[in-house]
Amino acid sequence: MPRCLQCRQKFADPLTAVNFYRAPEILCEKCREGWKQCLLFKSKKHKNMDEEGYCKQCLKPLATHDTRCSECVKLSRRFTLIDHLYCEYQNKDIVKETMNRYRNSGDTALCEVIASQIHLPKKQYDFIVPIPSLIKEDMKRTFNPVTQVLNAKKVSYTNLLVKNRTTGSTAFQGKHNMKNLFDLTQAAHSFNLENKTILLVNDIYTTGVTEHQAAEILFVRKIGKVDVFTFVR
Repeated sequence: MPRCLQCRQKFADPLTAVNFYRAPEILCEKCREGWKQCLLFKSKKHKNMDEEGYCKQCLKPLATHDTRCSECVKLSRRFTLIDHLYCEYQNKDIVKETMNRYRNSGDTALCEVIASQIHLPKKQYDFIVPIPSLIKEDMKRTFNPVTQVLNAKKVSYTNLLVKNRTTGSTAFQGKHNMKNLFDLTQAAHSFNLENKTILLVNDIYTTGVTEHQAAEILFVRKIGKVDVFTFVR
């Protein structure tokens, strides 16, 4: 019997005509159901995340009669906003536990779990760019939590950014006081980024400042469009 990669319990996965041609399950039924309960939109797939009641910019639930969330209003005072955030899961319950174990406890086996549950947008981008961590943080945990999952999904990506600082400033300080966390890599200067479409990939979306700081560095190169995909929100 296979062992669930999430809870490590053995479970039955009988061979049937329905599952004969698919890959074997890596999660037990209970853990699969736990992930389903954390979906942002339980009735629709990722590509249709434009339901009423949610900010179309960042997928945050909106107050009644609002069309844009307060976080995006604040971000717009400081940044050129990203075009769209793609995300499937709320950072709660089994998903939050998984992310904590994966990112903070170094349980790299959970990389396969996360990779099996997330689905990147089915759009064509010129560059898929992971949002980096500090190199010393990756060395401490021995892996990068974003690229590890992209590798598991066999997604090609380009490292255009490097993170040089642990923190910037308070999230919504004035334009001239807030230091950007990111710089372009040396390799990025060899690419023609003008009018290109880019998908930034991060593990967790919180306030949106990190994602917009990463995009800000790229907008300087006159890119055409930036979307963001995060594993959880």
